[in-house]
Amino acid sequence: MLSYRHSFHAGNHADVLKHTVQSLIIESLKEKDKPFLYLDTHAGAGRYQLGSEHAERTGEYLEGIARIWQQDDLPAELEAYINVVKHFNRSGQLRYYPGSPLIARLLLREQDSLQLTELHPSDYPLLRSEFQKDSRARVEKADGFQQLKAKLPPVSRRGLILIDPPYEMKTDYQAVVSGIAEGYKRFATGIYALWYPVVLRQQIKRMIHDLEATGIRKNSAN
Repeated sequence: MLSYRHSFHAGNHADVLKHTVQSLIIESLKEKDKPFLYLDTHAGAGRYQLGSEHAERTGEYLEGIARIWQQDDLPAELEAYINVVKHFNRSGQLRYYPGSPLIARLLLREQDSLQLTELHPSDYPLLRSEFQKDSRARVEKADGFQQLKAKLPPVSRRGLILIDPPYEMKTDYQAVVSGIAEGYKRFATGIYALWYPVVLRQQIKRMIHDLEATGIRKNSAN
């Protein structure tokens, strides 16, 4: 089942938090000259039009990015993220919201690389078109959880792995646990950033319990 479309939710308050954290991790990795991999297991469409029917129907971005993107007194931690949003809205009107792949593309350096995966038949072509001229990026229509086994470790032994599945299927919660465990076996020095909705609390508690049971350390040596 592939019914989830992030275009309904792009730029909401959860995206602001998620993409701020993503930007901070990337900026931290850039403190060393050595290249790193950015792997996005469920990359989405890449770019979202905030004037689209989907975005207008929910209006979620109005309580998220729309409230802060032109403020002058924001904390320094938001600077890199907000600058990316402004880059895609140079007219001064908030028309586009960059998803995690485009945020990574703008923040990564020439020596870094991107591995992006998306299965949705409507979003994958959009994602591919965004990156067709970027030699640093590889875009695949594949199971994102399998990429944690197939694409790790990177040659550089440094990287950020963003895991943000739609959680449409109950099996996604267990797939997160097994996927991270498989990835960690191959790439223990990687940074694994997991995003999940706090909705089905029993499933979330079970997922967190199972993750803790793997014995994976919470900090990384990157």
